[in-house]
Amino acid sequence: MPALTVPLWLALAGALLQFVSLGTDFYLWEGTRQTAWFGVPHTSELIVLSALVAGGLVGLIAANRSPLSGRNGGLTIGVVGLLATLQLIYRMIAPPFGGRVPEHAAIIGDSCLYYCLPSEAASADLLPGIWMALAGSLMVTLGGFAHALVRAGQHPPARSWRAQVQPHMNAWLGLAALGAIGQFGFGYTFFTFYRTIRQDGTTTWSGWLPTPHTGSIVLAVTVLVVGLVWSVSRGRAPLAAAPVGAVIAVLGFVSSARIAYRIIQPPFGGNQLVQIGPAAYLALACAILIVIAGFVQATVNRNRINTLRPRREP
Repeated sequence: MPALTVPLWLALAGALLQFVSLGTDFYLWEGTRQTAWFGVPHTSELIVLSALVAGGLVGLIAANRSPLSGRNGGLTIGVVGLLATLQLIYRMIAPPFGGRVPEHAAIIGDSCLYYCLPSEAASADLLPGIWMALAGSLMVTLGGFAHALVRAGQHPPARSWRAQVQPHMNAWLGLAALGAIGQFGFGYTFFTFYRTIRQDGTTTWSGWLPTPHTGSIVLAVTVLVVGLVWSVSRGRAPLAAAPVGAVIAVLGFVSSARIAYRIIQPPFGGNQLVQIGPAAYLALACAILIVIAGFVQATVNRNRINTLRPRREP
């Protein structure tokens, strides 16, 4: 096991600090303490992503199983940490309270729950938790970039993380990738997921703003499924054919469950009528397609391991 560099230890400590911060309060607003998850969902999820990337890559580097070279691994840790840092700085300048709620919206929270100018945000006291998160994110950022520059940390990517028997690309994997792209494209871009109807007007919504946690989960599933299919097409899959299908099916089930929940339980308050747009059902259908494609891939290939091609060496 290779020795970790000082920058990697710094990034690992920062990731631990990020995780701890997520269990604390970030704001004191109108006498009420607000946790890391209230009002700043995309920020808290960026913190989780940064901590997972840093901790995961440091662990893989320590085990000599990293799929990335020393420089690329450090840059990946640093870039994701930088995104979390910048988002936290914004949320310290513009707390997610106050602002002007869009007319006819009646959505839970105010407009600054998403993004607004600092002058529009309500004042709130910053608690130690958000400073802890910022310190952890800065440590991850500095540790990642420093590791990319330190000569002692340079190493070639390990090859043993790839499956010894590589799966073939087929139509089912292609359908899984299409379903992954479709679930996010239909549900969380510019298509109508919800339509709120009140006596004084109608408002249409993409799924991204009113369901940020679900949107982030679906985006993550999309990236993972497309990444797996791409690795298969390049002959660099980390898993054999049947496990690849099983992982894809599980990921599809996660996004299917979240999308179905938000169709059944819209995130709006008040007594206004909420209609579900056709894009929501298309997104759910695409997520179910991922499940079906992954299940078929796993079932068809469970007894065909010996017929698959061996791993290609670069």
